[in-house]
Amino acid sequence: MQNLLYLCALFDAGAMNYIVFILVIAMIFGFSDFLTERDPRLQRGIYYLALIVITFLFTIKYYYGADINTYVPFYYQVPTVSELLAHPDDIPHDLELGYAIFCRVMKDMGVSFYWMTAIISLLYFGTIALLFRQIKRKRAFALAILVVLDYNCIFATYRQCLAVTCFVLMVLCMQNRKYFWVAILAILTALFHKSGAFVVAVMMLYGMVRGRWVKPVIYQTLLAVLVLVFLLPIADISQAFISHLPIPANYAESINHHLMLGKQVQVVFAMYAAVLFVISYYSAFSRSRMGSIAAVAFVGLAFVAVLYQYYYLLWRIRSYFLPLIIVYGFNLVQSIEDEQIHVPYGRLVKQMACLVIFVYLGHFTYLCKRSSLESKHDIYEVCTVFDLVDHRASDVQNAQLLKAKLWWEEDFMKNQQNKVNR
Repeated sequence: MQNLLYLCALFDAGAMNYIVFILVIAMIFGFSDFLTERDPRLQRGIYYLALIVITFLFTIKYYYGADINTYVPFYYQVPTVSELLAHPDDIPHDLELGYAIFCRVMKDMGVSFYWMTAIISLLYFGTIALLFRQIKRKRAFALAILVVLDYNCIFATYRQCLAVTCFVLMVLCMQNRKYFWVAILAILTALFHKSGAFVVAVMMLYGMVRGRWVKPVIYQTLLAVLVLVFLLPIADISQAFISHLPIPANYAESINHHLMLGKQVQVVFAMYAAVLFVISYYSAFSRSRMGSIAAVAFVGLAFVAVLYQYYYLLWRIRSYFLPLIIVYGFNLVQSIEDEQIHVPYGRLVKQMACLVIFVYLGHFTYLCKRSSLESKHDIYEVCTVFDLVDHRASDVQNAQLLKAKLWWEEDFMKNQQNKVNR
């Protein structure tokens, strides 16, 4: 134990928050889009460089984050596929069947835990690259928004990262009318993470009833709802509603846990309000049709409007919709600009929204850095595969696992609310 603590101290020398480092890099790339507006080729080149650099930085993380305390032992002790299918209710740590089978297949192929996490990162960013092809300009800015707001999903929540990847691919297949693959990917989304089951169910329901286009009044109504729920403490109402749903007990328990960890006021309110306002304003002048992306973005914005004050629950839900909301919003504004449609005060509205988003991204990054400084055990300092050059793999792994364990016990659990609802 003393040797492990010594190694932790050794890694603390010159410690740097790896997440903050990547978020700053992403914002620098995003800001460059506003300096290269007159040179589309240079802007595209910077985006591809940003995508490669950020993908690389996410992929080289090694035994990183708080959840490795659960993920690592599970990966090396996961039952065989036949055992998982025969006893799905006995999966260790109550993890999802899809993720358990994925881990077992990776393990049977001789893939280490590190390479399993690297494959997940590559799958995610490969899917995002396919999706962002639908954005004509300022892709690096779009990537910066995605990375800053959803770094936790990409970095640490491997199950949900797989679920989000399948969900985005599902929407892309919906666009191309490949309904067989839509069904397969919907099932995979639900199997990789519990939250995926709810998201897919809502999406399928909305897909059956949606019209050809979402009218501006709908977004204006959502903005009014956002203001309304900003004033109402609806936690008790929500928990009572969840308790009457015909869903498994562990699903209801998970939702109620996240609802109880809500925050009545959030800074993120300003950013989501800005997005809703811009889309509402520009959609009044839009002639374009985006089909599935518009439908999913509408659902996502509805979730954001209703759940914004439930920080933890929203963090789960928004990972599915954030990439699609970004594409929808960027495409809507850019298509109107390309058609040279006159939008009164449109440039001012767009610039003010960009300013609000940039300010929030900076504030979000600052909060991330501050939270790490307040922790006894900084689980987010740099630890990459290149650390194996100077240290034995087993030493690095054990040090990171110990740090994650101590963080859960001494940092996370110091909050009495976390202690009650863990």
